[in-house]
Amino acid sequence: MTPPRHAIVAGAGIGGLTAALTMAQAGLRVTLLEQSPTIEEAGAGLQLSPNASGILARFGILERLVGLALAPERLRVRSNRSGADITRMPLGPVSELRWGAPTVVVHRADLQRALVDAALATDRIELRTGMSVAGFVNTPRGVSVAVKTGAETLSLDADVLIGADGLHSRIRQSLGLGLTDNPHYSGRTAWRALVDGRDAPDFALRLETSLWLGSRAHLVHYPLRQGALVNVVAITDDPWRGSDANFWSQTGDSLQVKRRFSGWHRDARELLASVREWRRWPLFDRDPVSRWTIGRAALLGDAAHPMLPFFAQGAAQAIEDAAALGAAFSADEDVVSALTLYEKSRVDRAARVQLASRRQGTLYHLPGPAALIRDLGMRSLNTENMMSRFDWLYRYSA
Repeated sequence: MTPPRHAIVAGAGIGGLTAALTMAQAGLRVTLLEQSPTIEEAGAGLQLSPNASGILARFGILERLVGLALAPERLRVRSNRSGADITRMPLGPVSELRWGAPTVVVHRADLQRALVDAALATDRIELRTGMSVAGFVNTPRGVSVAVKTGAETLSLDADVLIGADGLHSRIRQSLGLGLTDNPHYSGRTAWRALVDGRDAPDFALRLETSLWLGSRAHLVHYPLRQGALVNVVAITDDPWRGSDANFWSQTGDSLQVKRRFSGWHRDARELLASVREWRRWPLFDRDPVSRWTIGRAALLGDAAHPMLPFFAQGAAQAIEDAAALGAAFSADEDVVSALTLYEKSRVDRAARVQLASRRQGTLYHLPGPAALIRDLGMRSLNTENMMSRFDWLYRYSA
């Protein structure tokens, strides 16, 4: 009997874990490498749109999130000054009927734990921590991967290597994408926080996703874990020019946030005042590229297409990548052909989402008369008009 194809996946984040599951379902044996000594259950809230939640449902992941994930009833867009609604879009059953899957919000740690549990439940996946890919070489029969573990470097052989190792992917560096292929700072910073539900104002506990629009800033919040927490993200234009390393260890200055949002409606100020600790996360992306593969190695998720969060699609696009990767290996026994199929199915789609996310950030942060025109346009849309604008994004099926 021919042994199953062997894949090494670098990075046990959401994209890498989902890729391991989809490739295992396609019949591959998967070695999943994570550079951290343990799988860190960190981060904050995530919005999973129907294009992602539908994929997770197929793998039984949504079932594992029962009691943890929430399905907001609506998206509510508010004016930063008056607090009045600019527009609302139904989610819940209405969006599930339209797009075939629910919109859910979940703590990143809860989703990661569900994916880890699912990976550990199959004997086709081996999860190895404290190991990172330092480099690789394509060979006539496979790929030879140099793996660092502590002070030691090992050599592992596989049929295919998937780089799900994030914004500063070492595997991407080895693909020869050019010396100018560097992450670039967007000019915006995300201030992230989790608020204890007991400290949060009542309006922030409603089962809805709230988006506040202001001049050169916006605010997003929604409840998590049945209202035990409220996820808060305040994004501002910011001339920051520091280091982008260790985002989650950068404690933010609460006085700076308070000053930046001092002119906003009292509801927004009350929510921001309930935050005990901010994390400052400068926002980076890269320009789209037309190639994610070389020989038997390919990129996935942020390693392939890091994007700004204004469409809340970072995790969703990594999940789409993983589904497409599994489908490609189910369709073609040849590794190089399967990776070519994967690349062709994903490059244009991901590039479109990357560029749309940039444009959405500009729209959200419009100042003065331009913001007034934007708000009037949004108010003029009926429910059908507004929902139809997301069909291209949410109806996608990998």
